[in-house]
Amino acid sequence: MSESAAVPTPHTPSKRRVFASRLFSTLILWAVIALAFQWKSSWLVIAITGFFGVAGAVEYYRLLRSDPQARSFNALGFGICFAYWATVIWWTMTHQAEPPMWLDLAALTASVHGSFLLCYRQQLEGALTLQRIFNTVFGVVYTVIFFGFIARLMYFRPDGSGITGLFLVLFLVMVTKFSDMGAYAFGVVFGKHKMIPHISPAKSWEGLGGAFVGSFLAAIILLILIPEKISPITWLHGLILAPVLCATAVTGDLAESVIKRCVAIKDSGHTLPGIGGVLDLTDSLLFTAPVFYFYLSAIAR
Repeated sequence: MSESAAVPTPHTPSKRRVFASRLFSTLILWAVIALAFQWKSSWLVIAITGFFGVAGAVEYYRLLRSDPQARSFNALGFGICFAYWATVIWWTMTHQAEPPMWLDLAALTASVHGSFLLCYRQQLEGALTLQRIFNTVFGVVYTVIFFGFIARLMYFRPDGSGITGLFLVLFLVMVTKFSDMGAYAFGVVFGKHKMIPHISPAKSWEGLGGAFVGSFLAAIILLILIPEKISPITWLHGLILAPVLCATAVTGDLAESVIKRCVAIKDSGHTLPGIGGVLDLTDSLLFTAPVFYFYLSAIAR
């Protein structure tokens, strides 16, 4: 038997199978979200957000495991993430209010101080030591502070309205994920022209067009069905936010592709069939959540 015959050929799933797996995972996730909104349960949404936040941090720091000397740095970053979400859950349950901004600054400060303290334990390795510091601090910003804005949105109250941010989170998630789904659907059906092949070979310009279609569709659906529950978003703001959040979502998706390319990994994990890891699911939300929050703050406060 020849050497080539002895090596098994890797099996590549068909597009239909990948789509079916992706659809199944997506429906399960939407069912969980729908249940939380059906119960109008803020704590459940916070708990789900915290779970994805911690799981995303685990995946990010696992991407850096090829450097054995960075284990203590990775443990520091994950520890800060866990402490952050534990504090957020405690704060929202006891105060029923938006987490304080000092919590984000504390997480950032702890990551910077802690990273330098870890450097004092061993010999410096030039740029490699700086890279470990950067990876730790960036991981806290990327997986902790950015995603924490979803918890802030849960308790966003425009002046005098008294409306909690439960449906504002729904607007954010729907516009962002419809953008993702539109990009995927249009890319599979119509995709011919590669957009940025050196970063993400599967993404096409046709898929980008589908992303904008999906985001506008989600915004229009919510503006028609529940306009009073997503105040202060009016038709004008909704039609502005749709392309802004879409462009930001695509940027977030590509940002994770950059990270995976740099560490030579296709998926951040295999938690969700057809999608990949938690970061593959939340990458776009990591970028859209702070943009959405600051936009709302500008128009409502």
